[in-house]
Amino acid sequence: MKIDIDKYSIEMSLVIFLGGIISTCIFYLPLYFLSYDSYIRGFFYRCWYIQALTTWLFFAALLFVVFRFILLRSERRILNKKIALDHIEENITPPLAKELLEAMPPKYKHAISFRRLGEILSAYIRDEEVVRLNQELSRRDVEQIEGGYLVLNALKQLIPVLGFLGTVVGLSLGMAKFPELSETAGNFESLRTILKDLAASLSVSFDTTLLALGYTVIIVLLISFLRREEEQFVVEVDDKARHLITKLTHEDVGAGGISEGSLDGVVKRLVDNLASQLENSVKEVGQRLGQSLEALLKKLEELRDGIQNPPQYEIRVQPLKGERPGG
Repeated sequence: MKIDIDKYSIEMSLVIFLGGIISTCIFYLPLYFLSYDSYIRGFFYRCWYIQALTTWLFFAALLFVVFRFILLRSERRILNKKIALDHIEENITPPLAKELLEAMPPKYKHAISFRRLGEILSAYIRDEEVVRLNQELSRRDVEQIEGGYLVLNALKQLIPVLGFLGTVVGLSLGMAKFPELSETAGNFESLRTILKDLAASLSVSFDTTLLALGYTVIIVLLISFLRREEEQFVVEVDDKARHLITKLTHEDVGAGGISEGSLDGVVKRLVDNLASQLENSVKEVGQRLGQSLEALLKKLEELRDGIQNPPQYEIRVQPLKGERPGG
């Protein structure tokens, strides 16, 4: 599970795929002792190389899901039993935050819950913005969970591809029997044998696809359930982190009784900033509106004066130079 054991991911993958091989061998061993006419034995042993490879990938994906469920259960147990903030009644000051940070068990510092709270306390001691940091850490945890599904998604897509590959192999073997049909047109016994082999080849093509699709449906259901549980766990960690943030404060509390580093202080500063910006915007709009009204009144006054005292014009008629009247 990537959210907890990054440095062990390679070892984990090797263990899972090796476990898938062992599980496949254990699964196939009892089937070998069944009767040759048994449908179950024929289902898994016809085109056994495709069926065994598909079964191996299915068991590897199954072990991967089980392993993540175990780690998720361990993380949830740590969150519910090891992290208890309700007994802290007073606000958390920087000295108390240092004590809580040092009191974290070293073996739990890589757990997602302890890691989140530890990073929030460290940022609070450095006087950083913890509310925004908590949001960034929450997105990081969700992205890490999504990144942990790369192997499962690859297996989920590879299993049906192998099933269709078996279908192609079965159809190819079946088509190879058609030239022999024309050669044995008069021999009913040979024709019967060839048709039986053709039916077996076509059966292989359908069996491999059926098994792959069945495995894929199971993996998709398990992945959906696992994803929902892990996302719910991140929500629980978010609740713990928000509860911790509400208890954070500074020793130098302001005159209003609200600390600058607490969540209430952050909200108060945000509201004050918004009120200040709104006041400045109102003043600026009022000034621009006043200037516009003043210019409008001036134009109206000029128009009124023009109507009351219209301009007078004088028209003069005189002959043009160099021309005689009547010429």
